[in-house]
Amino acid sequence: MEEWIQKHDSGLDLTTSMERLRDNPSVEGKLRFFAELKAARLLVPCHGENGSIAALNTPEKEVFLPAFCSADELQKWTFPLEKVSVLPLDALKHIVIDNPAQLAGVVINPFGKALLLRHPQLAEIDSGTEGMTLARTDHQGKLDIRATTDFPVGLPKALAQLLATRPEVYRAWILLAREEKETRYHKLFLIDFDGDRRLLFPLVAKAVQPYMKPGESFELMKADFGLLQRALAVSEPVYQKKKA
Repeated sequence: MEEWIQKHDSGLDLTTSMERLRDNPSVEGKLRFFAELKAARLLVPCHGENGSIAALNTPEKEVFLPAFCSADELQKWTFPLEKVSVLPLDALKHIVIDNPAQLAGVVINPFGKALLLRHPQLAEIDSGTEGMTLARTDHQGKLDIRATTDFPVGLPKALAQLLATRPEVYRAWILLAREEKETRYHKLFLIDFDGDRRLLFPLVAKAVQPYMKPGESFELMKADFGLLQRALAVSEPVYQKKKA
């Protein structure tokens, strides 16, 4: 095992944190535990050729992404250790959210005193630490979009300030959207950008969440050509990248 792995400090003593939570299962105790999980930098085994994260299958045929708090725990890995990455829980969570049918969740220290974090637990951690939860939506029917001005005055400015720091973003809209079978519209943040949405969307969600009403749902979507044309037909973008 490489020397840097031996010296790596994840910032999380899982056994101590779990015992502390057991002794203090109050809301405050839970929030402290969630914050410790979110702050940890975990050792994650990956495949050497493409860098994809390894996975563990349970006897019940569930699939989890494994992560480890220390080199001692990682040494219990029973498969060839081709590559090790250091990732926060959020990075693993986004992979799980993007693959809900294939991945059951994340398991920390799977060969020791393990912590299983399924979709509901990951959502609870987000709700407790961020005040919101993230979930992937796969639209089955046609998406109806329309213009809206029903948002706080400061929202477009906050969104534009963030997106101006992201060179991969070209334009963004605040719209209303619903599927054909839905009766209510929800806010849609449609963004024209290059790259991986998993790198951008968590930042956007944090920027706009303070402007949402309690319990209000909203959607972030990467714009394809068809959606771009429809958005341009109904509304002006609230952000447009300045020409160099």
